[in-house]
Amino acid sequence: MSAELVSSGSRRESIADAGIRIISRDGVRALTHRAVDREAQLPQGSTSYHAKTRAALLELIVDVLTSRTKLDTEALGTDLNTEFADEDRPTVDQLAALLAALVDTLTARQDDMRARYALILELNDVPDLRQKLIDQSDVNAAARLVATRALAKTGLPNWGAHVDELLSLTDSLVFYRTAVNPTVDLQSILARYLRGATHA
Repeated sequence: MSAELVSSGSRRESIADAGIRIISRDGVRALTHRAVDREAQLPQGSTSYHAKTRAALLELIVDVLTSRTKLDTEALGTDLNTEFADEDRPTVDQLAALLAALVDTLTARQDDMRARYALILELNDVPDLRQKLIDQSDVNAAARLVATRALAKTGLPNWGAHVDELLSLTDSLVFYRTAVNPTVDLQSILARYLRGATHA
């Protein structure tokens, strides 16, 4: 890969990071090309060069957000496979700890998560872009795969019926920890849900 391509990719990520910070701090409507140039401390016109329209700028930001979350989610799947062989069954507490670690990782990127929720609320008129942040996305597909593998490994009765519930719970915990209470006990909540699912 040429130095020029690496530099271009790095500049685009810097632009996306600046846009994420603006959205997180000031809201989606504060996002402009000039605001991003100032936030990223780039020469005026730099953002316009890499994302010519506001729609292109939003798409760049959404793509960076979803890429990071997908990588974090896939890492959880790797951890799950590494820690538990096919014949091993994680306990409820072990699985809850792994899922809590994922929520911790996501919420540590607070600007990313705040920007994600702001964009979900503001992009009703751009459904294709909004879908990348919610249920019809690569992130959701990766999360569904991890949740399916995790529940299957536990041997919970009728575990397939709990995949959507578990996805909804973990996403709700990301939101709650980001926007309401950063100290909520994630592992305890997840363990209680999994124990309840055992008896469902």
